Amino acid sequence: MASGKAFLGSVLGRFLFREATVDQVRDVSPRFRWMELVGAGLRDVHWNAGDKVQVFLPGLGMRTYTPLAWDAVRGATQLLVYLHGNSPGAEWGRNVRVGDRCQFMGPRGSLPLAALQGPVVLFGDETSFAVAHSLRNLRAGVGGVEQVFEVSSRAESDGVLKEFHLSGSAVIERTPDEAHLTAVAERLRVALQQRPGANLVMTGRAQAIQALRSRLRADGVGGAQKVKAYWSAGKSGLD
Repeated sequence: MASGKAFLGSVLGRFLFREATVDQVRDVSPRFRWMELVGAGLRDVHWNAGDKVQVFLPGLGMRTYTPLAWDAVRGATQLLVYLHGNSPGAEWGRNVRVGDRCQFMGPRGSLPLAALQGPVVLFGDETSFAVAHSLRNLRAGVGGVEQVFEVSSRAESDGVLKEFHLSGSAVIERTPDEAHLTAVAERLRVALQQRPGANLVMTGRAQAIQALRSRLRADGVGGAQKVKAYWSAGKSGLD
């Protein structure tokens, strides 16, 4: 049965959504797909690094993504979709083909990266690779960005990060008992201490964000923080 959000989206979509066509699709790795969406409704659109779009999946509702880039002249945007499990978003990303039509809302504000002053330390996971890429592009020539990721597969993530010019990131594999968060917290602590006044941007899994914030407070590591959980274990459609 379709959810309430899915029904509302199908009714209001013709008035609220942007229409686009999948122009290109490419497998970056077994669990990551890059795609480009094009359409007249994507032209002359103001987009900021860190903004989100919400793709409408008929009968299922909305799934949120951070665009890698946006070409307002040509009318095109790029997404990096993480194919995690059998979630609706993963199934859509796995099955999408060139020529498919899609509807989405946005771009809308999510993480105001352009407002950050000074060095930035970013924590995230596979769902954060796109925002990390847009942050790097935003601060090209400025520098001062350190990225730390928790991931399911370091080997696969290293290859994806290299392709998107993020190969200098710290990549730590998850463990079932969450013991890996000790190493993540230590990398974040060192990065923040080496960059006085740095902004800490925390994205990705809600449980990891909560645990790491608690550990950093216990270690007396403070500083300005921006937090955006993209998903939470046991929940769907968080953002």
